[in-house]
Amino acid sequence: MLMLAVSTALVGGTALLLSSRLADGSVIQWLVGAYVIGFAEIVIVSLLLSPPSALSRWPMFGALLALFGGALLFCRPVRFPPFRAAAGSVRRVLRDPPVGIVALVVLGAVGYSIALGLFTPPNDQDALAYHLARAAFWTQQERIGYIPGAQDVRLDSFAPNGEIAMAFTMVTSGTGRYASLVELTAGLATAVAVCGIARRLGLGLRESVLSGLLFVTLPVVALQLSTGLNDVIVASLVAATAFFLLRGTTANLVLTGLSTALLVGTKLTGILALPGLALVAFSVRRHRPLAVLGVGAVAAGVGAYWYAFAHIEAGGAPGSISNERGGQAGVVTVLGLSIRLALDAVELPGAVGLDRLFYVAAAVVLAAIAFRSSGSLRERATWAAIACGLTLAPLVLVPAGSLALRASRKAFFELGRSDVGNLDADRSATKASPIFSWYGPLGVLLTLLACVLVVRAVRQRQLPGVALVLAAAPFLWIVLLAIAVPYWEWNGRYTMGGFALATATWGFALRVQPVAWAAAAVAALAVTLAFVHLHDRPSGLRLIEPTAERSVWREPDWTVQATDHPDLRAVLRFVDRNVPRDARIAIQPSVWPVRGYAKGELLAYPFFGRDLSRTVLLAESLRHAAAAKADWAILRGQSSAPCVRGWKRVFRYDVWSGFRRVASCG
Repeated sequence: MLMLAVSTALVGGTALLLSSRLADGSVIQWLVGAYVIGFAEIVIVSLLLSPPSALSRWPMFGALLALFGGALLFCRPVRFPPFRAAAGSVRRVLRDPPVGIVALVVLGAVGYSIALGLFTPPNDQDALAYHLARAAFWTQQERIGYIPGAQDVRLDSFAPNGEIAMAFTMVTSGTGRYASLVELTAGLATAVAVCGIARRLGLGLRESVLSGLLFVTLPVVALQLSTGLNDVIVASLVAATAFFLLRGTTANLVLTGLSTALLVGTKLTGILALPGLALVAFSVRRHRPLAVLGVGAVAAGVGAYWYAFAHIEAGGAPGSISNERGGQAGVVTVLGLSIRLALDAVELPGAVGLDRLFYVAAAVVLAAIAFRSSGSLRERATWAAIACGLTLAPLVLVPAGSLALRASRKAFFELGRSDVGNLDADRSATKASPIFSWYGPLGVLLTLLACVLVVRAVRQRQLPGVALVLAAAPFLWIVLLAIAVPYWEWNGRYTMGGFALATATWGFALRVQPVAWAAAAVAALAVTLAFVHLHDRPSGLRLIEPTAERSVWREPDWTVQATDHPDLRAVLRFVDRNVPRDARIAIQPSVWPVRGYAKGELLAYPFFGRDLSRTVLLAESLRHAAAAKADWAILRGQSSAPCVRGWKRVFRYDVWSGFRRVASCG
């Protein structure tokens, strides 16, 4: 932990020093720039330490210390932007009740996310299968590179920047416990960038801060802060790039290039953000867009370094998120997918059964606040009507969404496209999950309201056209997703960058005080209910609705990590109880892409152990396990004999067999 803290401090110090030279006197630009520079520093240092297999604690510390010393020399005299004055302004804004309430909600969400990340095991399928797994493999082999024996293309071919940052926490701390702090940091950085975008659109500090805070409370964002996923990282880089694009200085152009390169190198869905960011650039610099577009194109090419590496190493195109199905074709298909995705956004994560009554209670409280305030009876009644209407609107959204879905399904059936009409027909509107959820009721209500206000303001020439591009970004992301990626029930998280940009325009609606109060109430309810009834790691807390959810805080690691894979619970329990913490264990490599997730695929990350003390090897047979000098093996099938070539079977469950190396079977 100490080495992680010191190493992070060195990265932060270097980034703040270098960013001070590119801040143009802006505190927000200084902070967002420092985030981008620090992220780039971790990626570049990790890649440079990889060829000699020196990605370990002390070489990393030495490199970071040298960079910090160089930054101190380069940035003399050190001149930071007026941070104290900016902090004082933010403190004054926090005295505004809606802003203060949302700030407390964010503190609670961040605190609970830290607790989940530190004290409960990760159990998101993608994180266990490849996000955290590849970071752990890289830490084990002390280099960023191909993983011997891997048959899951995501381990080797997907863009690596997010996982490189996770590997940084593992290398410096010696444990995987702190990997979730990467997503948490990205979420806070996105909030700052959203605030900065709002300020550059001309919004006041109150509305800008409130918009940034509200982003963190959106269900899929808040629920990912404790995970080893990377969608919030993508959103942070989208928001940072858009923020830099809104100013035409040389410093902003440099930071635009850096953040674009990081974006493309973080996740394939980052490439989907490029058309939207190009529209932002063109809207801001309609007369001279070529310079910034050229910088963006070069940066995107640099950021695609891993795809080139994967192409050379694998002799073919790198894997993609759409490998499991064919690409999209036809206007009707794209239209159907766009409608289905848009209707997926209509949800109430965690608001199961009678727990929806909390929205009614919140409306009653807001009505009481309205009628106790000053002003005429008519003004107070109007205030109450707006606040209560927006607070109760989520209860109407879900039934309205169901009706719209039924109508769209009928239309596609009439067109002879039952394949489109039947997409995800039984989707739950209340399931709370860092992979499955969207952006809650505020993601729909405030985006639509902001779009109406921004369109009117742009038509009246009160706002620049770029405000409309930002407000409509979620719609653009949804259409691009429908074109490029087959439909899966978890696709909503891929639009996070678009919603981050739209959140920056919510301030045009939040200027109205009852709207701000309602937004604070809905945000508090949405994020609280999502955490209470989190599918992957339920709190176990009982509210109004009686539920049978078991608390994640009382379950052993193997039960939590097998939440969505109960067939693996016995395997993980056996390993946890019987395989020594320092053992070399060979496991059956998972195979991807496949059509769906076939029974009998292991998730690699849990086998490392919480402190990454086991050496995990990928082997398809006992012969390969022996060649890799493994002491233990978990393999599919294998011989039914109790002893095979120096291996003794010590465990058998379903398709899995566990073996231990022995001198003889006697």
